[in-house]
Amino acid sequence: MPRRRSRSKSRSRPRRSFTWLFLLFLAALGSQIWKEIQKPVEVSPPRSAKSTKVFEVMPDMRWVEDSNNDGDSFKLRYRDQVHELRLYFADCPEKRRHAYNGDRLREQGDYFGGLSEPRTLALGRQAQAFSRQWLMEKPFTVFTRWQGVFNSGRHYAFIVFPDGEDLSAKLVREGLARIHTTGTTLPDGRSAAQYEAELQRLEAEARAARRGGWAP
Repeated sequence: MPRRRSRSKSRSRPRRSFTWLFLLFLAALGSQIWKEIQKPVEVSPPRSAKSTKVFEVMPDMRWVEDSNNDGDSFKLRYRDQVHELRLYFADCPEKRRHAYNGDRLREQGDYFGGLSEPRTLALGRQAQAFSRQWLMEKPFTVFTRWQGVFNSGRHYAFIVFPDGEDLSAKLVREGLARIHTTGTTLPDGRSAAQYEAELQRLEAEARAARRGGWAP
């Protein structure tokens, strides 16, 4: 008598085929997901369309009047956002006395050869007026890495004018700032040490000419 084929075996074949197809589909899907994960993520600059490898570049910023603006720290507008920026390398004297800045004022006055507190404050106001004039009347470009200044909401930046010089250098040349605070490699590739040496040369020039805080 001829043997009957087992129904269970004939039914298992399409099930096995379906299982293999499903496993192949999962493998292909997993491979595609892995490829997507491995792709480099392109992050757009957060505030401007142009950036260098290290610094974000923001041209055409505008001065924003604010009572807290001073010689080395101020608010500037870029497109629809206002940023509070702090200069690298340069520290201008305080422009007014607070309950908590007496030691800093003495330190700033001592740097310029022992200025009295009133004279140190006057120098701070002179520095504020100097920076305000340059930033209101001249075109400039901001270079920033968005490095925060403690927890103040400010960020360090270089502010460069068409003559290639940044605001920190201009302040030091006029005797309106001491070489102090945070430094970093410049947007043009100069090291912090190279730039500090240039600032020291400008400071010596200001001393010799008795400008700003170096005046007798």
